Amino acid sequence: MQFCLLFLFSLFFIALGLLCGSIFHVKQVGGICGVLLTNLTAWLSGVWFDLELVGGIFKKIAHALPFVHAVELERAVLSGNYADIFPHIFWVIGYTIITLLAAIILFLRQMRKQ
Repeated sequence: MQFCLLFLFSLFFIALGLLCGSIFHVKQVGGICGVLLTNLTAWLSGVWFDLELVGGIFKKIAHALPFVHAVELERAVLSGNYADIFPHIFWVIGYTIITLLAAIILFLRQMRKQ
């Protein structure tokens, strides 16, 4: 089970990297994707601090993105409470599919231009 989820998370971040590579130039990708993949995912996942303490719009944005759901999904799996994975796994799978499709479409569009 953990391997399947690790594969799902890896696929999401690979698609996110491909999406950034298709949108930005070679020199921009390192800085922008570095900031995106480290800071944004850590801040909006609730790993560094509890999102309940911040609240408000920040909490709503965090729950609309897949990062907090991925953390909650892993917490449920590691604790052995598999019943709690279902609301979160749908968010992660949905974002993975959307990101992967967008990355493929933009990558193919960039290849046609060259």
